[in-house]
Amino acid sequence: MNGSRTEVREWRPPTEAVAATPHPRIRARRAEVARGRGRRRMRRVTALLGVICAVVWTLVGLRSPLLDVDRVQVVGAERTDVAAIERAGGATRGTPMIEVDLDGARRGVAALPWIDEVRTTRLWPGTIRIVVSERTEVATVAHDDGWALLDAEGRVLAVVEDQPDLPALAGERAAAPGATLDGDDRAALAVLGALPGSLRRAVEGTDQGRDGLELVLDDGFRVVLGDARQLAAKAQAAVAVRQHAAPAGDACRIDVRVPTAPVLTTGRGCA
Repeated sequence: MNGSRTEVREWRPPTEAVAATPHPRIRARRAEVARGRGRRRMRRVTALLGVICAVVWTLVGLRSPLLDVDRVQVVGAERTDVAAIERAGGATRGTPMIEVDLDGARRGVAALPWIDEVRTTRLWPGTIRIVVSERTEVATVAHDDGWALLDAEGRVLAVVEDQPDLPALAGERAAAPGATLDGDDRAALAVLGALPGSLRRAVEGTDQGRDGLELVLDDGFRVVLGDARQLAAKAQAAVAVRQHAAPAGDACRIDVRVPTAPVLTTGRGCA
């Protein structure tokens, strides 16, 4: 056979064909896992759509006429007109409750002359509540249009025609209601605001003398306070000396700059 030799090789199938076919249980398990993933995806999609629908319907409901402002409730106003507070707050009837700017309402109401503090609240379904506390007048000063009422912080509260029964600052001011006086006036007003009622009611005016702030009392006495420190002790000393002093025609100056050692000046020494 011409010396040729035939080589015999073993036939092997391709690698893909070698791979074993999965067991039926494994195929079933894989199918179940795939179905589980699909169900979880569907639940997430359904939940997301539910949230979106709830948000949309909530927004629609909040802007419906059922949740408009039906009432503006004002509490605590005695010197301020309720209608002025409602206008300053900007919470007009018919406005959707959710669109009411509570911070803006607070700022608007606080700008009114008599208003000291403001709280605003939504009371669903249709009420905006505005609670205010008002300032207290402690003095007056002559004004172009009469007399200006002032609080302890120097704020002009109102202008009235007749002079009120309050301590009066010297001079005249032209500030409009809502404005604040300058530093010197505020210092005197802060002192008046801190005085006990028994002494404040006797004060007719204030003056800035050579020894500091002086109070002019309705019986002719002048109380020299100096600065604004130790006001309670100074007021107590002034009241005690005044109660035991001779009539103002003979004794007119009570110096309480050192409240533990008040000085009463009498006779011709009063000036």
